[in-house]
Parts: sequence; C-alpha cells; structure tokens
Amino acid sequence: MATVAMIAVLLILMPLRVPVCVTMGASGMVGLMMLGMPLNTLVRYMATDVRSVPLLAIPFFVLTGSLMNEFNMTGRIFDFLKALVGYFSGGLAQAAILAALVFGGISGSAIATIAGLGAITVHAMTRAGYRPEFSASLVIAGSLMDPLIPPSIMFILYAVQMNVSVADMFVAGIVPGVMLAVLFLVNNMVLNRLRIERFPPAEPPSLREFGRSLLAGFPALLTPIVIMRSMTTGIVTPTEASVLAVLYTLLLGILHREMSWKRLFRGFEESVRATSLIMYITALGSVMGFVMTSEGAAQAAAQWMVTFTDSKYVVLTLVALALLFLGIFLEAVPVMLIAVPLFGPLVISYGVDPIHFGVVLTFAILLGIVHPPIGLGIFAVCATTRLPMEKVVRATLLFYPVFLLCLLLLMFIPALSTWLPRVMLH
Repeated sequence: MATVAMIAVLLILMPLRVPVCVTMGASGMVGLMMLGMPLNTLVRYMATDVRSVPLLAIPFFVLTGSLMNEFNMTGRIFDFLKALVGYFSGGLAQAAILAALVFGGISGSAIATIAGLGAITVHAMTRAGYRPEFSASLVIAGSLMDPLIPPSIMFILYAVQMNVSVADMFVAGIVPGVMLAVLFLVNNMVLNRLRIERFPPAEPPSLREFGRSLLAGFPALLTPIVIMRSMTTGIVTPTEASVLAVLYTLLLGILHREMSWKRLFRGFEESVRATSLIMYITALGSVMGFVMTSEGAAQAAAQWMVTFTDSKYVVLTLVALALLFLGIFLEAVPVMLIAVPLFGPLVISYGVDPIHFGVVLTFAILLGIVHPPIGLGIFAVCATTRLPMEKVVRATLLFYPVFLLCLLLLMFIPALSTWLPRVMLH
C-alpha cells in the first residue's frame, strides 16, 4: 500500500504543476509514514545514497558539456559536419543528426544537447531554407541519441541503482545510439525522396572551407574517443574519465584561445545548477526506492505477473508501456529513479539481462521528452528558438515511426545491447 500511495501522490501532484522536487519529497514522506518509519529516515537516506563514487562522474560530464558550449566547440563540430555532408541534398539535416551524435559523446544529456545545438542548428537550417519547426523537431529527435551514446548520465544512475558496471552500460549504448542515428539519417532521406518535407538543394563547400572547418572542429570531435578509449583500455575508471574529459576540454579552450574567466565562470555556474538538481532528485529517488524495496513491491509485481505470462518479452513490453505512461507526467530522471527499484528485480527474475534492460529502460524513458504534456525536450527547444509549441509537436510526428522501430528492436534483439560489452570488456 505504501508504494501505491506514494505513486498516487506523484500522479496527483505532477499534473497540478507542483515542482518535481517537492512532488518527490512529498511522495517519499507519504511512503515512509505508510511504513511507520520516522521522518528522519528521509534525511538519512538522502544523505547516504548519493555518496557513491560512480555518481562523481555526473558533475564532471555535465561540466564538459557546459565548457564545450562556452568555448564554441559545439559550433565548430556542427560547421565541420555541415561541410562534410554539404555535397548532398538535405545535407544540413544530416549534419544536425551527426552533430547530436557527436555531442552525445561529450555531454551525456539530451537537454544539454538541445541547449547547446538547438539555436545553432535551427538558425543555420532556417537560413538555408528548411522549415524552422522541422529544424527544431530534428534537434529534439537527435537529442534522444545522447543518453545512449557514452558517457550517459542516465546510465550512471541506472548502474548505481542496479549495482552493475558503469563501463558495461557505457559500451552497451554504443550500438543502439549509432543504430538510432542511422535510422534518423534514413528517415531524412525518405522524407526528402517522398517530398513529405522539402529539403533545399546541396551547397557543396569549397576545398578551403572544408579544410578550415576540419582544422577547427576535428580536435573537439576527438573528445568522445578520448573518453571511451581511456575507459575501455583500463587506463582510467568512468569517474576518472569524466575528469579527463574536463581537462581535455580546457586544453581545447586554451589552444583555440576561447578560454576566459567569464566563460569559465558561466560554465561552472551552469554545471553546478544542473548537477544540484540531478543529485537532489537522485537523493529523493533513493528514499522512494527504499520504500518500494521495504514493502517488496517488485516481488509482489512478479508474483502477479507470473499468473498470466511466463514470457520475458511480454513483461518487457508491459514495463515499456508503463514507462511511456509515466513519461507523460514525469521527467526522465525521476521516472528512472522510480522505475528501477520497481521494475528492475521483476524483469531480472524473468531472465532479462540487466544491461539489456538498462538500455531499453533508458530509451523508453527518454521518449517522454518528445511528447506532451510534459515533453521537456519540446519545451526546451521552443524556449531556445521561440517557436510555437504546437507546430514543433506536429513536426516531431515525422520521427515517431523511428522512435517506435528503435524501441522494438532494442526490446526484442538483446544482442544490440549485450554483444559489444561482452566483446570489449569481458
């Protein structure tokens, strides 16, 4: 009953626009009171469960993304990729997807990518002749790759909660992230070929322009490689790799003469704000997880499930539908903190690989940022570009077939998530 009451409070308060921090705190307190626990348990678990070494990687990866934006590395990456695919019709649309893919290997956050690439991409594409709302929807769709491509803040939170390797989760996201990028590129080609969306003609860059953009953007493109290579070779842990990413970004800022005290301060300030919110919500989520675990909610759900199905794929489908429903009302991080202790033990009891489940769970949760009424990604890009929300929502519908296809592939082909970690790390 404590778990049911706790989730009921969440679903009641969120549509009323109560801030998510207040909502989760109130829900946790209700759950503790239903269990007969003293309220100081709330403070104790909030203070204890965030003292985790893997969680230290979050502020450093957030800082890397913030400094990349402040040092104009985001624009350099986009300019190089624009020159690379400028020989093809719709090349700028493809460049937007590739830029989001690369930036995902730096920031690890969908919202960070929208903030970093949103204005740059929409301005460049609108000037080239694309519809502004389509350009904005492309940014939103592309941002879904970022929590799959390592480093990923969502994967760090999942790994800590499920007690699995952060490095395994990072490597597991590479194939799904690249696959999603390929599906987006193909979708753009289909939209262009069928004239569903009008793409302007190709604008091939001159050899000089290509060379200049290569020299400016290539060092920043190496950032994801520096992060992954240092981890997979065992030189550093994921937490140490996050520090290495910050140092590499600072080096690029010095080399490109973009560093200043003002930009450093803005980058650190932005990362402190983002990290504080993530860690506070994570602390509250640990309290809610304690309530679910204490009451045996996962075990009760497993006993109920087994009465009508013994198929792990049916259970995985039901869990994915539940996550899509929760995504209507809640943001991605709170959904993960609620879903992992509730559904994690359930799907594991059916024989689902925890790495496979982590990737499916993350992508299903991420779809919440692309649909109303919360649609955090839609809100973020509309705030950045000042476009009307209803037009951006309609344009985003062009990518829904890709979202659904990718979710189905990740659910029913576990090797997409489990093969690469097995080859590279074990």
